[in-house]
Amino acid sequence: MRNAKPLIGITANWKRVDEISGRVSLNDAYARSVHRAGGVAVLIPPGADAEALAAHLDGLLIPGGDDIDPKHYGEPPHPKAVLINAARFDQEWALLQAFEARRKPILGICYGCQLLNVWRGGSLHQHLPDLPSVSLKHQRDSKEEPFPRHFVEVAPDSKLARILGQTRFEIVSAHHQALRTAGKGLVITAYAPDGVVEALEDPDYPFFVGVQWHPERDPDAPATRALFEGFVQACKTR
Repeated sequence: MRNAKPLIGITANWKRVDEISGRVSLNDAYARSVHRAGGVAVLIPPGADAEALAAHLDGLLIPGGDDIDPKHYGEPPHPKAVLINAARFDQEWALLQAFEARRKPILGICYGCQLLNVWRGGSLHQHLPDLPSVSLKHQRDSKEEPFPRHFVEVAPDSKLARILGQTRFEIVSAHHQALRTAGKGLVITAYAPDGVVEALEDPDYPFFVGVQWHPERDPDAPATRALFEGFVQACKTR
């Protein structure tokens, strides 16, 4: 008998170890957030069958990661860019195609939010410190520092606002890139006080949401609980 809890695939990082093997890894805060919300996390390594996964899983979560190769939106890489592993990117690209074709719920976090935008034909600011308008710290300078925190404002008429039940709250930030132009069918739904885009959604899709912040790093925040519970419920309903 099928487990009543929805199965949610989470894509993983990959690093080559030698000529025949690699190491798969995931910050388990994403999985714990899914479990707390009532879902079952399924780790997806590069090379998995995207069509088979999309047929059997109830939702897809694309977590944080390195930078998308800007060739996908027609630019050369910025000197500060650290490109995502190509095997992971290719896996996620195939998964997006397979899940979107079935209109199954998709949640992107940080890099995942940026990937949803690029997937739909949007573009990114490659290095926020280059922009004169950016006045907030969006990424820490070293691993010894705490992650920066700032408030975000969510559009009150958005699906995200209905999911979260609030429109202004503090978040944990860890990124040096952000959305520039929105992809096809996407609506920007949240901003930081300095104008940096913090969320997007497809209002015509059952659940297609990206958030630029890191909710998994703030597990007790009401907005975190509401986001993951809304996502898991969408997966269960689907």
